[in-house]
Amino acid sequence: LLDLPGIVEGASQGRGRGRQVVAVAKTADVILVMLDATKSLEQKRLLEIELDAVGIRLNKRKPDVVFKKKTGGG
Repeated sequence: LLDLPGIVEGASQGRGRGRQVVAVAKTADVILVMLDATKSLEQKRLLEIELDAVGIRLNKRKPDVVFKKKTGGG
């Protein structure tokens, strides 16, 4: 269980300690997002944008990766 501090706008570009925060989040198997109910949905949108910018895709399917065996060649 890991509690990350709030991510500020621009964290994915290294603003504040943003890169360190999202680097830790990238190692997680499950991300549970808890938001302050008294704040607007802007907080959720900002969080999703910052995480998506570093390759963490929330609520999206895993990429469909297929390996095909070749009979010859390199």
